Amino acid sequence: MAGSFYSASWYRVAPLKPKLRTQARIFRSHYRGKLWYVLQDRTSGRFQRFTPGAYFVLSLLDGEHSMEDIWQIVCAQMTDDSLSQDEIIRLLGQLHSADILQSDSIPDIEEMVTRGESSRFKKRVTSVLNPLALRVPLIDPDGFLKITEPLVRPFFSIVGLILYLCLIGYGLTLAVLNWDGLTDNLIDRVLSTESIILLLICYPLVKAIHELGHAYVITRWGGEVHEIGVMFLVFMPVPYVDASDSLSFPNKWLRAFVASAGILVEVALAAIAMIVWVNVEGGLVSAFAFNVMLIFAISMKKPF
Repeated sequence: MAGSFYSASWYRVAPLKPKLRTQARIFRSHYRGKLWYVLQDRTSGRFQRFTPGAYFVLSLLDGEHSMEDIWQIVCAQMTDDSLSQDEIIRLLGQLHSADILQSDSIPDIEEMVTRGESSRFKKRVTSVLNPLALRVPLIDPDGFLKITEPLVRPFFSIVGLILYLCLIGYGLTLAVLNWDGLTDNLIDRVLSTESIILLLICYPLVKAIHELGHAYVITRWGGEVHEIGVMFLVFMPVPYVDASDSLSFPNKWLRAFVASAGILVEVALAAIAMIVWVNVEGGLVSAFAFNVMLIFAISMKKPF
């Protein structure tokens, strides 16, 4: 075996018998044609991605095998993809830094507390230094989503898909038939004081429903959403949800569905707004519906 596979620091970790904490879960995932293993920390919600070689080492961290035992197993069962001792040491350091590794040695509690506080401080500093994209977490919506998920479950069915396509088709047909009315004197209508005020009111509402689309798809397929808040984009308040749990879904098409759920919801809102706009004569309701369609048009430039 090549000498580069050995490390002068190996003796420090060789007798340790580490294992992953119970909150750690590992999922297979295919990304850009390559197989990866995604480790999720259910406590912090953080994700880390590992190669198959690194996953093999992770699978041996059971608290019974020492790192020397694991190294011998890795060398015996892996050939070209075998990790070096330095790579395994870095892997252990990465897991330790993420607080998802425990071993037979007594942990430094004070050091762990200090590291956690430092991590939270860095996160706050990052937010302050980027005031144009400041995130303010508000509540944990997981309980609400699980209680109300049965109400939206019918939409995730063949019947729901058919109704959705009918709604979009009808709204698109109305848009084509009323195109002149939609686009007539468009600039003046959009830049009017009333329209701008309605747009400022309507935009956060539409985006809130957009984010709920992501959240309900995650909840429907067994994931969890533990953070919902407000993000200020150039001082404009925009709702957001933490959809990172979707990374644990092994099916890439389901992950794509989560990513696209928000814009699919906006398509439905735009279709409903089109129907309302056609059937309501002027007034506040008509103007509100027009702004929903306008927001959808803007969102199409950056849908996710």
